[in-house]
Amino acid sequence: MIKLIAGVSKKVPVEGIDFSSKSASAGVEVEVANGTTGEELRQKLGDLYGLLESAVDEQLQATTPAPEKPENTPPQARNTPRRSSNSNSRKATEAQVKAIVAIASDRGITEGKLLDLIRRKFEADSASALSVRQASKLIDILKNNGKE
Repeated sequence: MIKLIAGVSKKVPVEGIDFSSKSASAGVEVEVANGTTGEELRQKLGDLYGLLESAVDEQLQATTPAPEKPENTPPQARNTPRRSSNSNSRKATEAQVKAIVAIASDRGITEGKLLDLIRRKFEADSASALSVRQASKLIDILKNNGKE
């Protein structure tokens, strides 16, 4: 006996809801006779995939429709990921500031050139005035010899 195994899986966005999706999958194993020709195997697999794809599509259509958006909520406030109010303003850590200074020094970048880079790229007056995210980006820039 020859065992044929086929599987189909699909993941599609849920309309009307940002950052969400729904998925469905189906699989099957069948045995065919040893004397089955290559063409017969291809035909059988084609039939199996066609059936599985139809089943997955039906399952995706049958799933619960997206919930309606509240009418009084402005569009930009619906289904948006929540961020803490200070996630972008959290100051660079002491370790990040030390890393920035050390990497710049290793690369032969003077303090003046480093400050110019910080002002130009981030509109900040010093490495310690950067946010955690900005400091991380600056470290990457310095490690790549000034290339973003």
